Amino acid sequence: MKLSKNFSLAELTRSTTATKQNIKEQFIPPSNIVENLSQLCENVLQPIRDEFGSFSPNSGYRCDALNKAVRGARNSEHTKGKAADITIYKQGKNVTGDVFFWLLENKETVKWTKIIWEYGNTFCPDWLHIEFVEEEQNQRQVLVKGAGPYLEYYKSSYYTSHKKENLIK
Repeated sequence: MKLSKNFSLAELTRSTTATKQNIKEQFIPPSNIVENLSQLCENVLQPIRDEFGSFSPNSGYRCDALNKAVRGARNSEHTKGKAADITIYKQGKNVTGDVFFWLLENKETVKWTKIIWEYGNTFCPDWLHIEFVEEEQNQRQVLVKGAGPYLEYYKSSYYTSHKKENLIK
């Protein structure tokens, strides 16, 4: 089943853990979850794919059993079909940091509601957690997660470094 021009339901529900643990409900989400995944793809993931080329999310939807198995946050937007984690490589190089800066620069046209720079280093995250929650369109949030607690990006040393290196406008 297609969720957008280039994303399928199978891409957003795949899980090695669910397969290994025989969590069958992971692969047949209810219609409200499919609708949320479609909105996430149309509004966020498809524009990223259009700009950066083909990729598949590291993690998309997680049914409650899978979320528990992977020790996800209890109220994770993944369980609602409203979040995905992505890492993008181009010619063998991790360009996920470039995706982050592009999302910030294009926030008027790409309708994400939360981005979390997850681990990695100051210039490239290991992955980005991206959410699209329709009812939160006016509450955009950008966070950084490293060894310590979540930090507000614009108050972090990451932002200071990115500004100094002219990586953000």
